[in-house]
Amino acid sequence: GFVDVYGEDKDGNLVVVEIKRKTAGKEAAFQLAKYIEAIRARSNRKVRGILVAPSLGKDVQRVLETLGLGYKHLEPKRCAETLSRTKTKKLAEFFKET
Repeated sequence: GFVDVYGEDKDGNLVVVEIKRKTAGKEAAFQLAKYIEAIRARSNRKVRGILVAPSLGKDVQRVLETLGLGYKHLEPKRCAETLSRTKTKKLAEFFKET
C-alpha cells in the first residue's frame, strides 16, 4: 500500500499518517506499523505514526499504544478540508534530507 500523508514535525521527526474514513480496526493499526517499519529501515530519523479516523474499533487504542502509535479523531469532512490545503512533497525527498 501507500502512505496516506507524511511529513515532518516541529522536532524534525518524520510523521506518517494513516487516514480511515470509517471506524478504524486493528488492521489499520498494523498497516500503519508496517509503513513505519519500512520507513525506519530507510532512514536514520525518528518516525512517528498517527492513525486518523472518526472512531476506533474495539481494543484498537490498546493495540496503538502497544505499537507506540498515536490516534487523532477527525471527521471525514474536516479531513478532506485539511488535506486539500496541504503542500505535497515526495517521500523520497525526506530520505535525501537524512
